[in-house]
Amino acid sequence: MHCSSRSGRALLGVVGLVALGGMLLLTGAGAPATAQPDPRYYDYDEVLALFDAWTADYPDIFHREVIGYSLLGEEPIWACKISDNAALHEAEARVMIDAAIHANEANGVGAIVYMIDKLLTRYGSSPEYTAMVDNLEMWFVPVINVDGYRMVFAGGADWDLWRKTKRDNDGNELYTYPEDGVDANRNWDYRWYEYDQTDYRSTRYKGPYAWSEPEVVAMRDLIMRELPVFLMDLHSPDVPSIGNKIWWPWYDPDHGTYGPDDDIYQPISQTLGSRCMTETGGTVNGSGACYNRLPKEQCWVYSNTGICAFLMEISLQYWWSGATVDTIAARTGRGLFYLMERAQSGPGLTGIVTSAGSGSPLQAEIVVSQVHSSVIGPRTSEQFHGQYWRLLNSGNYTVTASAPGHEPDTQSIYVSSSGWTELDFQLEPESGSSVGSDPLAAGQRIWNDSPLRPGGAIHLRLPEEGRVTLELVDVTGRQARTLLDGLLPAGVRSISLERGLPAGAYMMLLRTDRERIARKVMLVD
Repeated sequence: MHCSSRSGRALLGVVGLVALGGMLLLTGAGAPATAQPDPRYYDYDEVLALFDAWTADYPDIFHREVIGYSLLGEEPIWACKISDNAALHEAEARVMIDAAIHANEANGVGAIVYMIDKLLTRYGSSPEYTAMVDNLEMWFVPVINVDGYRMVFAGGADWDLWRKTKRDNDGNELYTYPEDGVDANRNWDYRWYEYDQTDYRSTRYKGPYAWSEPEVVAMRDLIMRELPVFLMDLHSPDVPSIGNKIWWPWYDPDHGTYGPDDDIYQPISQTLGSRCMTETGGTVNGSGACYNRLPKEQCWVYSNTGICAFLMEISLQYWWSGATVDTIAARTGRGLFYLMERAQSGPGLTGIVTSAGSGSPLQAEIVVSQVHSSVIGPRTSEQFHGQYWRLLNSGNYTVTASAPGHEPDTQSIYVSSSGWTELDFQLEPESGSSVGSDPLAAGQRIWNDSPLRPGGAIHLRLPEEGRVTLELVDVTGRQARTLLDGLLPAGVRSISLERGLPAGAYMMLLRTDRERIARKVMLVD
C-alpha cells in the first residue's frame, strides 16, 4: 500500500511540544520556530498522490470525483467515495466527512487519510471494515479550501494563521494576512445577512455575498446530491476552550429550545465523543449543542435537510509536531468509524418512494409527524433510487410521503430499537395529472425513451442558460460516451444516442453550473 509507511507513524508515541503564538516550538532550549507545518501533515500534492495510488490499487472500491474548482487557482476540489461498487450509486446509506474548510486546520486531513487507508487496506480481511465497504457509501472530502491550504503549506509570514480562502479583497494582486480571503465557513447562506462580519480584514469575514466562494458551493452541491445520513465537518480550534469537542445540531438561544432531533442526535454525539481520543489519551466531549445563529456548514445543512450534521474541533490547537500529528489522526479516525456503525445499524426508518404511474423513483418529502418541525428541512428521499433514511428512536410513528404531481400517502409504523425498519411508498399520480406518462409535466430534468435503444434519445430540461455536460458511464465507472459538453440555452433538448454502444446498464450523468444529476438507464438491443 502506497501510504502504509506514513499512516503507520500513528503508532509512534507522543512527543512533547509547546505552542506559542500559533508558531510551534519543539521541546528543548533554543529550538527555532517552524516556518511551515510539520512535514507529517499532508500537503495537497501528497493528498493528490494518494488519490492516484488508491485509484490504481483499489479501482473497484475507491472512486474519486472533482466536485468543483477553487476560486483563484481554479484547482480541482477532489472528493472520493469508498463502497463495494464505488463508481455506481446504490441504494445504501451514506456517510460524509470533510475537512480543511479552514485552511490552517489540517488535523482533519490526517484523520481522513487514516480512515481511507484503513477501509482500503483492511477490506476483505477485517469483517468490520469489509461490512462498512459492502453496506455503505462513504464520502470523504479531505481539503475543501484548496487555495487557502496551499497558502498555509507554502510557509512564510503568518502561514499558521491563514484561515480563509484566497480572495483578493483589496484588489492589490497581493495575498496578505488578514486583509485577503473569505471565511468559507461563514459563506453559507443560513442567516448570512444577519451575521455582522462585513470587514474583509476580519478572519471571520463572511464574503461579498452568500455563496461567493466556489469551494462552499461545491460542498453544498455534493451534500444535496448525496443526502448522507451523517455529515461530519472536521476543524481544529483557535482557542483551547472549544477544543476536543463535538457539536451536534442544535440549540436556539433566542427561544431556549433544542431541535426536534435532540434526543436522537445528542446521544449519538456523546457516544461518538467517547470513541474519539484526545492528544493526551482522554476522550472528546460530545455534549456541545451548536447555536443556530451562525452561517456555517453545520447549521445550513441541518436547517435545509435535517441531516445529522456534526462539527468536531480536533485537539486543543491548530498545529502539532512530530509523532503527535499522527497519533491525533489515528485517535480521531478510529472514533469516527462509529458513524459508519450507526449508519449500518440505525435505528431508524428507511424505504424507497416511487411513482405508481411510471415506477420511477421520486425525490419526495418525508414527514414524521412526531418529530417534525416546519423550520427544519424539507427532509427528502435521494434522487437516484428514491431512497430515504431517517434516524429515529424506537416507537410508533406516523409518516407521510409527498411529491409534486402525486397524491400524498400517510402510513403508521412501529420502528424497532435496532436495525433499519423499512417502509416503502408508491405515490399515485394526481387525478388528471400526466406525471405518470409525461416526464416534462412531472418536472423531470433528464429522462430517456423507454425502452432505450441505439438511435433512441435522451431528453433534458434546462431551466436556464449555462454550461452543460452529459455523459454515459458504464457499470465499471468508465466513461462510455460524452453526449454534450458546451453552453446551452434554457429549454428542452433531445440527444440521439448513436449506435455502437453494447446493451447493458449505464448511468446518465448530467452536470450544470448549479447541479449534478445521475439516472440509471438500461440500453437494449
